[in-house]
Amino acid sequence: MQPGGEFRIAGYFDDSRCFGILLILTSLWKVLAAWKTGLIFDECYYWEWSLHPQACYFDHPPLTAWLIAAGHSLLGHSTLAVRAPAILSGILLALAGRALTREMFGPSAGNRAGILLLLAPVFAGNALLMTPDTFLIPAWAFAVLFAWKGFRDGNSPLWWLAAGAAAGVGMLSKYTMVLYYGALGILWLTSPGKRWRLARGISSAAVFSLVLFLPVLWWNYRHEWVSFGHQINHGFRNEHDTLVNFGNLADFTAFLIVLVSPLLGILCFRSAATRWNDERFRFLAIFFWTVILFFGFAAAKAHIEANWPMTAFVTGLIMVAGDWDHYGKKWKAAAIAILLLADIGAVAGVVWLSLPADCPLAVNHLSFKVSFIRGFPGSGQMSESVNNCLGDFQSRLEEFLAPKEVARVVRRELGKFGTDFLCVNTYQFAGILSFYAPELEPIVCLPDHGRVRFPWVNDRAWAGKTALVVEWPHQGPFYFDLFEQLNMGQPVPITG
Repeated sequence: MQPGGEFRIAGYFDDSRCFGILLILTSLWKVLAAWKTGLIFDECYYWEWSLHPQACYFDHPPLTAWLIAAGHSLLGHSTLAVRAPAILSGILLALAGRALTREMFGPSAGNRAGILLLLAPVFAGNALLMTPDTFLIPAWAFAVLFAWKGFRDGNSPLWWLAAGAAAGVGMLSKYTMVLYYGALGILWLTSPGKRWRLARGISSAAVFSLVLFLPVLWWNYRHEWVSFGHQINHGFRNEHDTLVNFGNLADFTAFLIVLVSPLLGILCFRSAATRWNDERFRFLAIFFWTVILFFGFAAAKAHIEANWPMTAFVTGLIMVAGDWDHYGKKWKAAAIAILLLADIGAVAGVVWLSLPADCPLAVNHLSFKVSFIRGFPGSGQMSESVNNCLGDFQSRLEEFLAPKEVARVVRRELGKFGTDFLCVNTYQFAGILSFYAPELEPIVCLPDHGRVRFPWVNDRAWAGKTALVVEWPHQGPFYFDLFEQLNMGQPVPITG
């Protein structure tokens, strides 16, 4: 026990050597995990993007695809090439959070914040899987760091240009980076003695961000603003007839508590609510509450994914690190214990998924089916439909383990049928074939929103030709308006 009765492990969280060791170990672990585990559905989808560089895409801005393309050029066709930028993002997040906390609360709190940002489950996962959130998070952290430097009296106004650059990078990764400027607007309102200087700084940052964001605006202008429209509809579509959906709000509340582990989540809210009179905590809390309240409003109407509000917990954990001495020793010990248990469980899960098939403990009992339908010459016109979502545990396991085997079977069946092209039922499946069966990528057609998701595919070239329709992980949509004749085949069982 240390003086004061705290567990010794709590003291290690203040140590710069501990931070350095954990940064190296977690990065090496992520390299191994990135190499040994298969890509998830969305990563395969973004891989397909990276093969066709654009200034924007249907779902998101282009940075994710650009970074995967860079990884591909350096590391070849591999899962590590896709995920190397994600591993880098985790390092950048920890360094930015540590630097900001050191400035605000001192070296010990800085080391503590860096370690919490390394080990919090949502940020640890975000720094392994390559998605649009991956670089949104470190960009948000650096933008807040530079805004704090610009906010402080006596510092150079050039820090606001750095803040604008970081925010611009975030906006190239995901549109929700715009909430950063919402938080800056609230900061301006709550800082009456600094409003003129803040107005100039925030304006210069916004102009710099806009310059970086111009390619996305140009692309959307040329594509009828389809990407902006998709995201607005996706995040604010009223899915029910009720004015407020309490089920969605309950799910959203649960997400907020468990994202960074339950007790740490509670401590984030406690510090954000009770330390408002301290300028440092008020600054951090503004960025926290802006995100929480925005997505809380959205959750009243639409289903909110767990990862959407994660930017709030960048400053949330920094507040916890700065407020650490005000928590009871039992709360701190319990928070650390739960955090470490969550990380141990995550490591064990990755090890389990990475075991070779001949290992007795390996996941080798999964069975699933891929449906094949032969479509004879038709109009080749695209249709619109809505896909179902996967949600159960086995489906999540299939997402990690099945794509490579499914791609092998599709390759085999295509050779057996001798059709002209492939018609797949989901955009994720198109990405799976693109990564795991790259020779098939030029002949993949997507009927569900295919012309907006993959504008580089000329589906009209296949009019009058024969297709092999492949459905996985679920069936549908219907293809009767695509072909003159359909030969309905039996699902092909696959055991993984």
